[in-house]
Amino acid sequence: MRKLKTMKIRSITTKIGLTVAVLLSASCQTNEYGTVDLSDYEPEEEVGIVYNHPVALYTADDFERVKTALTDGTAPEVVQQEFNVLKNNTYTSGEYLTTNHVIELIVRGSNSTYSENYINANRDAAAAYQFGLLWLITGDETYAKRGIDILNAWVAGCDGIWTGTSDSRLAAGTIGFTFALAGEELRNYSGWTESSFTEFKNWMVEKFADLNYAFLLNHNGVTCGATHYWSNWDLVNLCSYLQIGILTENDDMVNYVTEYFRNSGIGNGNISKLCLAEKTDPLGTGESLMQNQESGRDQGHAEMSAAVTIQLCQAAWALFQSNPTLTDLNYYTANDCAILKMAEYVALTNLRDGSDNANANGSWLISASDINAKAWTTVGPWCTGADSHEASHQHTIFSETQRGGVRPGWETLLMHFTQVAPTDLSSATGTAYTKMMADKMRPECGAGDSRYGVNSGAFDQIGWGTLMMYQE
Repeated sequence: MRKLKTMKIRSITTKIGLTVAVLLSASCQTNEYGTVDLSDYEPEEEVGIVYNHPVALYTADDFERVKTALTDGTAPEVVQQEFNVLKNNTYTSGEYLTTNHVIELIVRGSNSTYSENYINANRDAAAAYQFGLLWLITGDETYAKRGIDILNAWVAGCDGIWTGTSDSRLAAGTIGFTFALAGEELRNYSGWTESSFTEFKNWMVEKFADLNYAFLLNHNGVTCGATHYWSNWDLVNLCSYLQIGILTENDDMVNYVTEYFRNSGIGNGNISKLCLAEKTDPLGTGESLMQNQESGRDQGHAEMSAAVTIQLCQAAWALFQSNPTLTDLNYYTANDCAILKMAEYVALTNLRDGSDNANANGSWLISASDINAKAWTTVGPWCTGADSHEASHQHTIFSETQRGGVRPGWETLLMHFTQVAPTDLSSATGTAYTKMMADKMRPECGAGDSRYGVNSGAFDQIGWGTLMMYQE
């Protein structure tokens, strides 16, 4: 199989001494999972990353903690509820117990030659992930065998993603991340042969990581620059590239994502371009809030952007647990907890005061007019043109389009800042609205839950945060 594109690495040392990779074309030296040119590589300080597998949003200790609580009956009721939902979910029961939905060429964005079919890959990737999660928290090999069967089938039968439209990069991000997570969950199962696992890793690099990297590097070569694309495009590709780097133990990929997200990223997935216009909460909590880059576009994508950012932070956090000196892997605290400030803004501006877990009933916590008068700063434009993917308009007001929908991820963010690492909170941050959203949606669940639908939006983020994160 073809390996990762040839690359040259230039060393950039961050404030903690973590060597960060910036990748440029050149001739290369080959290793097991990719090829890199080290001829001019002279790092100021070389710090190897430790990979204590599995590192799949959570660590081995996290999976064992949940497994023990479910086994001895000490798991909180909502954790048990979400576990029962997962066991009987659409993607862990029925036809998904026996049937694969492999397609030779994944197509997202159709034309007269190809019709869209990517949803098959989204669904099978979600199924493999959920089977892997069930195996880790139950020890039941039936789940592991089913998950591996799905992964092996896709490696054998899928030649990759059709790149005829820019939408292919969204597929590379969302599908790549979920498949990589599933492989990471299942890598230690004794029934997955070494040769098959190696083929899977190579398939992930060739079919997904190549596209992730190419997008982050040049954003499809658009003439007006990297900010042509909304934040979620960068974010799904950052998630995929990071998780494939973890899967293949590729420090350069992990470092590239870290540098891009925290510091020098040219697209709207960079934290400084994603979290904008800091302001004080108009409802009087005293918290600092920040607009999401897509808050003036529509709320469905603003919530997606927040949810995918949370899972990116969590993926890096899981790796940080084995590398406590590499503090740049703690994305949650970047830019004075900008991610939390942004998420709080998205939650506040989408919350209703009803009690239903779909956030469909009740009055808005804050009216659109008050948002615009008290909590809005004009931002953009980031690009010029009329393409629907372009951040081409100056956002002078908050968008009410798709307001009030829900996506999973709030539980993860709340539990991180209140239970896992409360010292990460800065003096200007809080969790008031994240808590309201998480409390309302609990148990949060994931793909297969009717609140998230059956189309692409159900698979943009992983979910199942109540099961893995909730603590009392």
